[in-house]
Amino acid sequence: MGQVGTESFWRTAGELEDLSKTLPLPDQLHKLQEQLYHLRWSAKDVAEWGLQEGLKQAKLPGFTGRAVQDIINQALEKLEEIRVPMPDYALKSAGAAIIRSRTSPTLQTAKAKVFLCSLPVMDYMRSPELILEPENHPGNCWPFPGSQGHVFIKLSVPVIPRAVTMDHVSGTAFHGESISAAPKDFAVYGFKEEHDEQGTFLGQFTFLAPLNPSQTFQLKNELPGVVNYIQLQVLSNWGHPDHTCLYRFRVHGDPPKDGGEVPVSVVNKFH
Repeated sequence: MGQVGTESFWRTAGELEDLSKTLPLPDQLHKLQEQLYHLRWSAKDVAEWGLQEGLKQAKLPGFTGRAVQDIINQALEKLEEIRVPMPDYALKSAGAAIIRSRTSPTLQTAKAKVFLCSLPVMDYMRSPELILEPENHPGNCWPFPGSQGHVFIKLSVPVIPRAVTMDHVSGTAFHGESISAAPKDFAVYGFKEEHDEQGTFLGQFTFLAPLNPSQTFQLKNELPGVVNYIQLQVLSNWGHPDHTCLYRFRVHGDPPKDGGEVPVSVVNKFH
């Protein structure tokens, strides 16, 4: 893994040097974002391999295999914090939207009411569009009944999807019940058209919300062409018996190279 990661690291660095010699400025930006994305994963591979080899050769007394792995995991978490910014193509302000007809119903709760002239007239329901917005504070999530649900997202522009990011509320003050309602296992599918019955499976992942409130997952099945829609299928949560609450879901990838312009708001809003 280390040798492959190192070769990829230097190959990517060389390609970045050649960008300005061969491509016009808009294409340079798109290519740079793509190469930085791959560079990030290569650097992570190199770091993990280096830590494993160094700790193995050090032969520290009293360090079991579990202790060594804990050290590696902590170091990789620090590396994850130094992120290469990636555009979010599921950002509402850039044009992304939820297709309600292909999305699970929102949880209705009698605890929150809409008032008219000081009288409660209906239960308040949070919109699934919340997951397409960057605001992240306790309670600002989209709830759906049970531990399984799905959301169908129209992307801001057609892209070749490469990765997704799932976010939960950060901080320890809002931990207990919030974590139990966080998504756990989920799958991602890509669709070209809104009414396609079956999408392309892009991977299944586990969101470790108790350990890290923001995690990026590299998609496993790369597509030869672009998609216009992404479906997030939540398969389980962290134990809440009544509902699941999703804070934010982002989609990263490569925009079309032949004439498709990326909205400025997508390029500027990485987080």
